[in-house]
Amino acid sequence: MSDSNNQNSDYGKEFAQRKAAAENERNFYSMNNEYLNNTQKAYIEVWFQSPIKAFWIGYILSTLLIPQIRPVFTAIYASIIFGYITTKLKAKDFAVLLHVFTVICNSFWLYLFLIFSLFQNDIAWVSAISLFLLDTSGIGIPGHLIQGAWANRFVYGHPKYGAARALYGIKKFAFEEFDDDALKKINARGKKRLSYFFSFLLIITTIIWIKP
Repeated sequence: MSDSNNQNSDYGKEFAQRKAAAENERNFYSMNNEYLNNTQKAYIEVWFQSPIKAFWIGYILSTLLIPQIRPVFTAIYASIIFGYITTKLKAKDFAVLLHVFTVICNSFWLYLFLIFSLFQNDIAWVSAISLFLLDTSGIGIPGHLIQGAWANRFVYGHPKYGAARALYGIKKFAFEEFDDDALKKINARGKKRLSYFFSFLLIITTIIWIKP
């Protein structure tokens, strides 16, 4: 009886550990994952980084070319629009985008342009620091709301996994072993509604505060 209890206890611990590991993998995408090859990983990064670069470029160009409105207005819309566009592209399209990122949207050139704008007093230091943090962390990028809502249709977890399944036809990830399909659909619908609600709030806010 004791041996049976010990076996059940060991199984329970093993099950809990496997489930925790699966949840961790689901929510924290790693470049070392074994699901994708290096080229596919590069394209997924381009997919995820596109709204960030669109925000950056929209902010800087608006600061220089359209001083009559707040630059964050253009940046937010550029990020949302590009986030939506990336959900409509095919895997082969990201080969072209990767070259664009390497040549034009490379962070080195963006940082160099940002420093130039700072010394020309075309952009404030607070804005420059905020842009740098957004570029390095990706936190708060509006276009990710659109990407996340789309990606959750395929995988409930980190949006990069959802994009990978949509672009490369991956049947199932190992961390989905413990999924409850009904609960997954409910959570995905909830996230979708929240993403569109937050996008709506962003649009209303930018309209109210469009002028500097």
